[in-house]
Amino acid sequence: MPFEIREDAAHHIVEVVYPAEPSSQDVAEYLMKMKRTIDAQPGPWSCLVDQRELKVMEAQLIERVSTLNRYAQSRGMLRSARVVAGSVSALQARKIAENAALKAPVRAFSTRDEALAWLTSPG
Repeated sequence: MPFEIREDAAHHIVEVVYPAEPSSQDVAEYLMKMKRTIDAQPGPWSCLVDQRELKVMEAQLIERVSTLNRYAQSRGMLRSARVVAGSVSALQARKIAENAALKAPVRAFSTRDEALAWLTSPG
């Protein structure tokens, strides 16, 4: 299963659902599609990343996704909420954010509803 990208134009949120074990080709296609999605944002936006199904991602793929996070931040990403399941998933999400050296706030949540509430709250 490839990455899934959805947009919530009303709240200026781009949502991504990670597959369980993304291949190098999955990541390459995701990077290309996500850059187009990012470039199409009309103004500041936030990102909701659902990584609950993600089991493992190779180090080189983590670096490629981290590069995308830097790109997103440079093009208006205000916040990033990560939905994770368990400590391994939380650790991978943290590693991606750290590798990207994001200045935008990044928080991990256990449910999508909590993540959306944070992203749509003022401030």
